Amino acid sequence: MPVSTGSDVLDRILDGGFPENRSILISGGPGVGKSTLGMQFLQDGLADGDQCLYVSTEQTAEELRSSFDQFDFDLDHPNLTLVHVHARTGRTIEEGEQNLTMQTTDGDEVLGEGYSAPFEMQYIEEYLSRFAPCDRVVFDSTASLAGIRSDSHFFQRAILDLVRLFTDEFEATSLLTAESLVTDADGDQGGRLAPRTVLEFSTHGVVRLRRSPVEGNSRRFLRVVKMRGVDHDTREYELGIDEQGVFLTPHNRTHDFGVNDDVISTGFEGLDQISGGLTKGSGVLFEHDGRAFVDGLVVGMAASALDSGMGIWLVPSPSLTPGRFESMLPAGEDDIPALLESDSLFVLDSFNVWSTYADHQNVYTASSSGLFSRLMSMSATMSMKFVKRVLRDITDRRDRPVLALVYTEAFLRWFDAPQVRELYYWARENVSFDADTVTYIHNPETMETNLAEFFVYDAQHMFRTWKHENDIQYIAAEKSIAGTTKSMGVVNHVETAPYVQVTRPTK
Repeated sequence: MPVSTGSDVLDRILDGGFPENRSILISGGPGVGKSTLGMQFLQDGLADGDQCLYVSTEQTAEELRSSFDQFDFDLDHPNLTLVHVHARTGRTIEEGEQNLTMQTTDGDEVLGEGYSAPFEMQYIEEYLSRFAPCDRVVFDSTASLAGIRSDSHFFQRAILDLVRLFTDEFEATSLLTAESLVTDADGDQGGRLAPRTVLEFSTHGVVRLRRSPVEGNSRRFLRVVKMRGVDHDTREYELGIDEQGVFLTPHNRTHDFGVNDDVISTGFEGLDQISGGLTKGSGVLFEHDGRAFVDGLVVGMAASALDSGMGIWLVPSPSLTPGRFESMLPAGEDDIPALLESDSLFVLDSFNVWSTYADHQNVYTASSSGLFSRLMSMSATMSMKFVKRVLRDITDRRDRPVLALVYTEAFLRWFDAPQVRELYYWARENVSFDADTVTYIHNPETMETNLAEFFVYDAQHMFRTWKHENDIQYIAAEKSIAGTTKSMGVVNHVETAPYVQVTRPTK
């Protein structure tokens, strides 16, 4: 049974929350939000009547109150216990030497005759056991345990003992914080107090926080690196902090579809298993690396839309000629003349590759009525008006929703990035049916970064296909109905139209 994290977005990332009765590591640099996330987790538990314990090894209860003063946290709740356990120099029973001794919320742990308890795991555990049982525990932070001894094996034993204490004796879901102080491929910064493997392998899950500059501004980010037994979202989210605690954005990395939404197949069983299909009325992005075979996947999607009763609005690439399009239609589909006559297919062709059908009213090419030759001689404003008039004409003559298949390179031949965005928003507001589904197909490396990111941000579904160095083509659903972000399939080349098949490998 998942335990809510206190953040709706993080709960969704974790498919409901932290695993119950497990210990989770929250790692990150100073000031990134580890303690705030921990206290927010406890506050959520208090709202459900849970018994909660916050253990600080760096701050006294008074200092904690000062640290959390800016938040709407209830630190006086009867079900919340705040304690601190930290080390200071003092006399221990070991011949009265000046050693690290344990100081707690209740004052020095005195063994008698003026000797204090050493700052060691057995005494720390003995003290904390007083507060069992608990439903939720935050131990902030494990850095103090590294100071007991420099021996990494001892540190690992200490962490395992702490995990066992909270899991077995407390029967709690616990968060352990740790500072990451070394720069590595995942962005952690500074030197490290203990080997990451000690902490990450000793806990059930790992949530990593970090800071990184974005256009000169320091930003916080969160990623769930590991969560055993949970099919979690592995993407990075931006983390903000307000009076309620931490919050994550974007709020909806996958579209939140209701059970009554009208879903159609992508045309490929394996891709449907990964993504859940397509929702009518949504925006779709199909990214490729320029090496992957894309046209077969696009035509397969078109055939599926036709089978569902939708029409097709096509803005083709130079490679997607009428002959190629028709050859890749699965058996049983109408040919191009039949699709045009039934107003099931509309083509806006900036590359003049559909000139064979230029005389048909549903096909607009560079040779039909001088359309694009006129565009080239017009101002940007006039050319935009002309294309908008074409789209209105198509909308007036169609009687059903369409799946729009737009190769972005075709628009970029005639318009710059701001004009493409203008046309995008205008079409959605003025010539779209509620159930129209618009798919943009492109290689993001061939366009401005801001435009590529614009399409990513606005899409409710996102697919990415690429050819790996092993010469295998893969496809992944980056945004989907299923909410699964790790799954990917293999694109197999077959002998029948549309000449591709998507297979989802078994886990």
